[in-house]
Amino acid sequence: MLDLKPFEKRRRLFLDQLSDYAAVIPAASLVTHHADCEYPFRRNSDFWYLTGFDEPDAVALFLPHRPEGQQYVLFVLPKEPNLEIWHGSRCGVEAAVNEFGADIAHSIAEFPNKLSSYLEGSKGIAFRVGKHSKIESFVLTVLSEQLDQVSRTGLDALSLIDPSPLLHQLRLRKDPMEILRM
Repeated sequence: MLDLKPFEKRRRLFLDQLSDYAAVIPAASLVTHHADCEYPFRRNSDFWYLTGFDEPDAVALFLPHRPEGQQYVLFVLPKEPNLEIWHGSRCGVEAAVNEFGADIAHSIAEFPNKLSSYLEGSKGIAFRVGKHSKIESFVLTVLSEQLDQVSRTGLDALSLIDPSPLLHQLRLRKDPMEILRM
């Protein structure tokens, strides 16, 4: 069983540094080698650093503009026994909450429909452009929709920032579980 305390601490530090920006952090995807064979899965280090969740095609939302208990949302692949035969077991939506500490979890299939409502009310979006084209299209669509809804009252427009500088600064300090012992 994974000790969740370091991940909870990291999430809290990250949420504090985000201010009122909502962060969208995707996990890595499986990459096809040839035909129907995938390369061995290599997790996204930033995603794992904040979540401890080591499965492909998930997305984490960090929402400091929302109340406690709604700030860490995971979108994950659902349990599907027929696919798990070929790709390995999955934790699923329930385990994302019960075993990985997400406040709320959904199937990744719900991501396009739920993203806008989760990001509503944030000052902007923290997302790394150019790395996750499938997720990027949804994020940019939501940003565009939100920009279209900003009234002409002189309020600042929503913006898009890269979360990498914040995350990489946090990742400089290692926990004992991260340090390899020789």
